[in-house]
Amino acid sequence: DTGKELLQKNMDVHPGSPGAAVTYIQLLGYMADWDGMIQVCNESYGRFPGETGFLEMRNAAYYNKKDYRMVLEGCRQMIAAAPSDTSVTIPALSNMGDMYHELGDAKNAFKCYKSVLRLNPDYIPVLNNYAYFLSLEGKSLKKAEQMSRKTIEKEPDNPTYLDTYAWILHMLGRDADAKPHFKHAMLYGGKDSSVMLEHYSIVLDALGESDLAKVYRNLAQEKKKEGK
Repeated sequence: DTGKELLQKNMDVHPGSPGAAVTYIQLLGYMADWDGMIQVCNESYGRFPGETGFLEMRNAAYYNKKDYRMVLEGCRQMIAAAPSDTSVTIPALSNMGDMYHELGDAKNAFKCYKSVLRLNPDYIPVLNNYAYFLSLEGKSLKKAEQMSRKTIEKEPDNPTYLDTYAWILHMLGRDADAKPHFKHAMLYGGKDSSVMLEHYSIVLDALGESDLAKVYRNLAQEKKKEGK
């Protein structure tokens, strides 16, 4: 609370400093004061209309409030403010795709992902999410496998990307190929995710390794109880 008071005072006495506002907003985020964070982001963006980072931070607050439609609106504002700056538009479009998916609108989610990949065919976050969401729908699995393979080539130790790729291989009926990728994911943080543990148990079952599958299925249940 003392830190909050000091950083707010610092922002107030330096109204021309975007950095002072950012530091205060970051503390509000650390304190999970989402409404306060939104208010200060709005005020700061009003003072510094070219600084789209304030819209991005506001999006983070709305996301934590599960107000995905306001995140979409923030992304649209970012794109409108810097339409030719791909360092702004690509993450904004990517975020829009994720929010549409949260809202159950796969059509618009995939539309956003395609827009990103036209701008940057190697944009890893979208390649991963687009591929994974296709796999959940059981659609275009060969296309999903190609996209996902790019992510593990770029980041071979990323457990999220490994899980996506291995799960797509499972969906394609290639469980023997999927297993080593799941094993690799387990070494790099996969055991902290109930979803990854459950995916691995399903593949092990498919390979006839029922005892080991049971171990990972039990681990998955434990992680679910922890909310992970």
